[in-house]
Amino acid sequence: MDDKDIKKWKLVNLAMEMGFVIALPLVALGLLGKWLDNKYHHTTPWITLIGILLAIVTTTIWLTRRIKELIKK
Repeated sequence: MDDKDIKKWKLVNLAMEMGFVIALPLVALGLLGKWLDNKYHHTTPWITLIGILLAIVTTTIWLTRRIKELIKK
């Protein structure tokens, strides 16, 4: 493998990693919030919204750290 192929695979790896980092917390915390809302018979989805917002914040923090790492390299 030459350097060009290695760079391609690094980009593919990064794209997959970011896909998981964005999707997994959003789905997991959203579903957890929905389950908690149903368990405690809330008429409004406050816990679900808090879970989604928490997922967005943590994902944003992770992405900015990861991008800063890549810029330094």
